[in-house]
Amino acid sequence: MKLPRAEAMNSLKHVVIRKLIAGLLVVLLSAAIVMLIVVPPSIPSVMDIYDCKEMFSRYYVDHDIARQNVPSKWKVKIHRNGKATLLLMVQQCEKMVLDNVIDVGSVGMSHIWIEVEGPNEVLTPLPGTTRSLPTWYWYILPHQLDGYLVRTLFGLAGVDSQLVEEVSLGGDPGGARYGEVTEEHFPEAEYHWTEISEVYPTPDIVTGSHRFYRKYGVRESAAHAKCFTHFLGDGHVSLRATSNSMVGKLGFGTSLAGFSNPVWVKHCRVDYRVDYFQ
Repeated sequence: MKLPRAEAMNSLKHVVIRKLIAGLLVVLLSAAIVMLIVVPPSIPSVMDIYDCKEMFSRYYVDHDIARQNVPSKWKVKIHRNGKATLLLMVQQCEKMVLDNVIDVGSVGMSHIWIEVEGPNEVLTPLPGTTRSLPTWYWYILPHQLDGYLVRTLFGLAGVDSQLVEEVSLGGDPGGARYGEVTEEHFPEAEYHWTEISEVYPTPDIVTGSHRFYRKYGVRESAAHAKCFTHFLGDGHVSLRATSNSMVGKLGFGTSLAGFSNPVWVKHCRVDYRVDYFQ
């Protein structure tokens, strides 16, 4: 039995409309899945590190070159001597835990940061420390890590990092020690240093606070590190780098002289947030 013409046309219209709606829903659902997988709006993450030996060194560098390495969103801090500050902080940590669950064991890390301006902030001291140091603010280069697993986990969290072949502090503080970071063997890309330090009679036990930032592609990260820190002494450091290393590519030269502190970190918690399209 044939339907009347008007009724058949209405039925056809309903079928077409349903198909259009179903198609539109599929497109919207697919787009939503892609956005969630490829471009998550914001990813929080937490890193805890324990029992870290550290070489905490700073170098006064040309402020104009420093600005070339820092996006305009952040203002490079210029000191009274007219220089900017480059930080090289190299750590060997006995334990790292990510997001309160994933124990990745011991990790060697190197951090290359440029100091930027930030508001005055002094945190409440952690129990067991004598005082809190004012917060430092930094624009950072990718974290250099000596383990494939931790590098992979950093990548999954959206945190910019680089796998390197070796991180070495070169022994205990006091007197001279020679350390190095080997990024690649072939072609050779590395930097090394000689630190000459004098150990304090008793450690200076403080709460350290660092806020640091990075812009890379469509991502922007912000992090806050709060650390139970033992400053063990002070000294000076001579740093040399190949021109193709991360230090050498900054443009400050391949030979730098600075000042340093050998440090032991009992525990440091870093709260990370990675945002997209900021």
